[in-house]
Amino acid sequence: MGKSHGSLRGIEAKIEYHPVFEELGALYESWKRSAVNWMQTEKLSDSVVEKRLMKQFNIQWAWADSIATEARTCFSQLKTAKTNNIIKLELQIKTKTTAAQKLITKLEKTLKLATKKGFPHLQARNKFFHQLLGLKSKIQKIKCLKRKLKQLKNTERLHICFGSQKLFKAQHNLAENGYKTQEEWSVDWRKKRSGRFFCVGKSQPGGGTMLKVFPLQEYGLYQLEIQLPRPLQDKYGQKIKLEFSVSDRSGRYRTTDLDYALNSLKPITISIFRREHKQDNWYIHLSTYVQEIPVVHTRKNGCIGIDFNADSISVTYVKWDGNIEYLEELPYQWKNQTTGQRQATMRNIVAEIVKLADFFECAIAIESLDFTKKKSIARSEESKVYNEMLSNLATGMFRETLESRCRRFGVELIKVNPAFTSVIGMINYMAKYGLNSGTAAALVIGRRALKLSEKIPKCLLRPEDVNKHDWSHWRRVASFIKLHRIRRTQLFQWRKALEGILTHKLWAEHQLSVQVHIETGEPRNHLHSPMANV
Repeated sequence: MGKSHGSLRGIEAKIEYHPVFEELGALYESWKRSAVNWMQTEKLSDSVVEKRLMKQFNIQWAWADSIATEARTCFSQLKTAKTNNIIKLELQIKTKTTAAQKLITKLEKTLKLATKKGFPHLQARNKFFHQLLGLKSKIQKIKCLKRKLKQLKNTERLHICFGSQKLFKAQHNLAENGYKTQEEWSVDWRKKRSGRFFCVGKSQPGGGTMLKVFPLQEYGLYQLEIQLPRPLQDKYGQKIKLEFSVSDRSGRYRTTDLDYALNSLKPITISIFRREHKQDNWYIHLSTYVQEIPVVHTRKNGCIGIDFNADSISVTYVKWDGNIEYLEELPYQWKNQTTGQRQATMRNIVAEIVKLADFFECAIAIESLDFTKKKSIARSEESKVYNEMLSNLATGMFRETLESRCRRFGVELIKVNPAFTSVIGMINYMAKYGLNSGTAAALVIGRRALKLSEKIPKCLLRPEDVNKHDWSHWRRVASFIKLHRIRRTQLFQWRKALEGILTHKLWAEHQLSVQVHIETGEPRNHLHSPMANV
């Protein structure tokens, strides 16, 4: 699209149908597939691909430029996907190997004890063999992951299925996928691979080259002008003009944005596409830049903290002095939802959050989490529901939508370190204010954005740790909670749940000294034993 300053806006509207859409979409997607193939197999640059497209398919430079731009983006995404898959597999192998090693150590201890005393009862023996079977399964899974990793690293050609892999595989089981004949499937396959064309925007009247937009006299009504590729001009002529309307809705001033872009000669990248789930209607999507809105809602008036949960997003408004004033749970339905439905839900939630920030005239704070890594690890201590949420929830889309809307309404968005937010919230605020774990964590996130510290309760401090950083104390508490599998509900009475935390390290040192005494025979000074102070 070229360099442009401002905030990116997306404007979408339904457009009147024209039969050229089908043919142009099929040709465009075919040309793009050829360009991706040339870039991958022959390592061609964008400029060489453009010239080859113009020569081989007899198309204008502007169409070739748009196709090469999309092909390069597609190829870059393939390389990024390969890198991410390698990282994902390596993390999964590391995690499963660590889990297997822990299980081996546990089984060795169980077997050693059973060798001396025998299994105390049949249930214990069955449990041992069940765990042994689980260990074998883990080892097979690790081997399988290593094979996938090796194959992925050794594969130079990056694979992509234009038209969806699911539909491609459907041809091998026609009846199960609702098809009577191969030809019936082919119709859907060709349709899936031909429903879109695209043109890069340029800073000139109409905002583009092959696709241009011009305002009409009636407010909100526009004309799309399509300059067709040469292969279609004999049938449809050089240009086609179609009308579409843009309305201002849901607080989005789309008409104002589009008029600003057209009057300022901003580049407008235009995409025309078919929506199969909306009666095969065709739509136009325009991407352009508008003026940045200055940040007017800052942390000076407090901050709204946001925390993700399995089925809701916790929102807490924290005043400038660190005290909580407002809290809300925003539920969302993500199971059995399409990607479009999830995105619509997230957009509605983002709108509500930014509306709150606008009302309180404050900033918004979120955790700077790496969800890609969390999805890859899928740690065993997290619930299956949470892991499934991480796999299905469009968190990246939520953050992008939140950032975009904050820019639109002049709201400061702050990303904070997520370390120990849940633990701090549960111990310091959950019981104190009668919060759940989500809103308590959101409170900590908001306070952290305001640069307020979180002191650990004095009763959990050890004399030797007084001069250490606060996070050192919280790390010890978090490790204790994880080690002893303390549930979140137990932390409403955290004094009782954590009553053994001060002696936990001393007991470990005592056990180590006993082991040294047994192995070396060295005398132990009981007066200086770690347990003498317990």
